[in-house]
Amino acid sequence: MCAGCFGYRRARTMESMDFFALPSTGQVLAIVFAFLLSASIGIERELRHKDAGIRTHVLVGLGSCLFTLISINGAPALLSGNTSWDAARIAAQVVSGIGFIGAGVIWFNHDAIRGLTTASAIWVAAAIGMACGAQMFFLALLVVVAYFLLVLVFAPLFYAITRRTGQVVEISYVEKQGVLKAVLLEITQRGFESQVIAFRQNKYADRRETVVDIRLKGGRDVDSLLSWLSEYEGVLEAKLADEGE
Repeated sequence: MCAGCFGYRRARTMESMDFFALPSTGQVLAIVFAFLLSASIGIERELRHKDAGIRTHVLVGLGSCLFTLISINGAPALLSGNTSWDAARIAAQVVSGIGFIGAGVIWFNHDAIRGLTTASAIWVAAAIGMACGAQMFFLALLVVVAYFLLVLVFAPLFYAITRRTGQVVEISYVEKQGVLKAVLLEITQRGFESQVIAFRQNKYADRRETVVDIRLKGGRDVDSLLSWLSEYEGVLEAKLADEGE
């Protein structure tokens, strides 16, 4: 086919299209579901005071939904003749591109990785938006339900079991003779069995900070122990190492 003929057919196709046509009911529902479902995840992250909250998750969900709608409905409508279109091409780029946003909320603190759960939630919001764009509403809703079962039921349940079998306390203190010895002695006096499982140092201009992870077994009142540790001279911070992201 000559280039002129192809250009003529494409021009006829473009002329026949209504660029201001109203979206179909399914497309409107896709946007609405993507907004509501991604917002529900964003609200949960917002209530936990995470860096990526409702705005980030809603924008990711809506953007992924729109990309999917374009891939399924928009791009094929512009094609003419025997030209083929692979609807999975745009979706694949969304999956890989969303990783850059997720990487932005992951950070390191004292050799510990933070933000992985929030980054994963953003990734799930993108998948939910894509599912809505493909009008797989029940599947998107099912994933949201599974998300809340994980963060509101299974994670606290696992944490409760961990409290019974052993907990890891992370203690940061200014390097000073006798601090760790006094801490371990207090832990023993409170009826805990202790085991130092990690030890690292951070050097700053004005001080040298030591971070130690101690596994506790037995005992009863961990909160009281953490309160005492936080007020002990030389201790900068004392917390449970497995506290949620």
